[in-house]
Parts: sequence; structure tokens; C-alpha cells
Amino acid sequence: MAPSQLTFGPLHPTFGAECNGVDFAHVLSTKTVDEIRAGLAIYGVLVFRQAQLDDARHVAFAAQLGELDDSTPYIKAGRKHRLAPYTELFDVSNLDDEGNIVSTYSLMLQLGLGNGLFHVDSAFNPRRAGYSILRAHQLPPKGTGGATAFADTRTAYAELDEDTKEKINDYVVSHSLWHSRRLAAPDCKFLQSMRPEDHFMGRHALVQKHEASGRANLYIAHHAHHIDGLSEEEGQNVIRNLLSHATQEKYTFEVEWEADGNIIIWDNTALMHKACRGNFEGRYVRDMRRATVHDASSTTWGFNERTDLRAGMP
Repeated sequence: MAPSQLTFGPLHPTFGAECNGVDFAHVLSTKTVDEIRAGLAIYGVLVFRQAQLDDARHVAFAAQLGELDDSTPYIKAGRKHRLAPYTELFDVSNLDDEGNIVSTYSLMLQLGLGNGLFHVDSAFNPRRAGYSILRAHQLPPKGTGGATAFADTRTAYAELDEDTKEKINDYVVSHSLWHSRRLAAPDCKFLQSMRPEDHFMGRHALVQKHEASGRANLYIAHHAHHIDGLSEEEGQNVIRNLLSHATQEKYTFEVEWEADGNIIIWDNTALMHKACRGNFEGRYVRDMRRATVHDASSTTWGFNERTDLRAGMP
């Protein structure tokens, strides 16, 4: 096999790397895509500074990594899609449907605050996410915030004490979109009136084998509402302790977005992430667009029925 043209510059002692050598001006070869996958298996998150993709090429590139999730179920339920016709892109910006910056007092901003807690994408859906491919379409001015942070849940699991590993090994966690939204916005009356128990939750094993690397992983997030078989108080105690452990400084780092067109890819089955807040909110555009590749592992559906149901649909 010809030597790789890709290079990986580590961003943290245990995970994360900046990847160079990918020519995004052309359709990527199978070899290059395989090398990106191999890099993701090792590092969990890869940063690409020179991608410069538009919406169409963003979708095409993401599709080379696997089967794409899409926003069609939400559109059918009546939501507008600002990024039409690209239903494979999810709008994770601070803009409303008409492209206006959302107010810091708006319900839309309150609903999005859950993204500022460490989480994994789509844990609350029947089928979980594998890779997320996030692109900066338009960034706020430098120094106004908006970085993305990551937490290494593989190393966090490896460094748990053996008694804790044995205790949690067979736990099944129910993940709720409404639970994380309520946690992030305690003063929002609408969200505090929502009962997560009245809505769908995704059920997944707490400890899983990350099949791409062969390492054990702690599949945890602020979506985690309860643990099957435990009282709500006992389950939340375990969840809080594990989240506190997995988000220690030694397991986390932040990526600053340097320029429009930057792309970050991460594996939701190997780490957590969160959006960092800043004083750009309510003042400057932060237009971020994400394509999501369905998890292709044997545990993609967790303990859920195979259905097109999505959490958070009206």
C-alpha cells in the first residue's frame, strides 16, 4: 500500500488530532476515507482547517463516511428547514428560520442551551449517531467565544476504579432530550413544565465496546435521565458522579474555530462534546452546520425498537 499523505497532529495527550493532507477540492478516494476513519478510531476527534466545503460538498463528503441521518421527519412534522434543499444538514446555528440572530431572551436560545452541556448526539433517539461532521459556515469575531469542547470517555472509563467498573458494567441508561434541556435552562418556565417521563427516551448500555478501536467506552451524557432498575435518586447519583469523572480537565480540551470552512469530525460512540458559550450570543452570527452519520456498530439501536421516531418532534 502506498504511504499515507495524511498527517495527524495530536491536540491532547489521550485523544484528538488536527488532520492535514486531505484534498477536499476533489472527491476523496476510498483510501483517503479509510485513513480518516482509521484516524477517528485512534483519536476520536479530527480537526480539518483547510476543507472549505459548501453545503453540497459537505453532504457528499459526509456520505462517504456512512449512512446519513436527515431532518425529513422534523420537516414532515411541520418545521421549517433553513438549509433547504439539504435535508441531510442540521442547523446548529444561532439563527432563526429567517436567518436572524436569536435573542438571548428567546425560547429558541433556551432550547439550545442543552448543547452547552457535555453530551453525545442522538443518544435520545432510537438509533444513535456515529460520526458528526460539523462545519463553520460563518463564525463570530475572534475572541467572542463559540469553541467546541470534547471529553475522552474511553480513557475516562479505563481509569475508573475496578469496583466502579464492576458496579456499572450491566447498567442501561435512558437518555432524554428534554432532560438535558431542563438541566441547561433551570429558569425557563416552559422547559421546567415539560416532563421527560412523558416523552420518548433512547435506551443504551452505559458501558460499551467501541468497535472501531476495541476499547471499552463510557457511553454517558447530560441526556442521561435514569438507570434501569435503580431509583431516580440513586440513578442520578451514579450519572452525576460519572459525568463529573469523565469531564475532568485531564480528559477534556477545547477546539477554537479559526476560520469559516473549518470542519471537525468526531465519533459520538467514543467521546462527548459541547458548544462553548460566549458574548457573541445575541450579537454576532455563529452559523454552524452539521451532517450526522448513523452509527454502524452492532449496538447502534441500543435497546430500542427500530423506528423512524425522533425525540423533540412537535
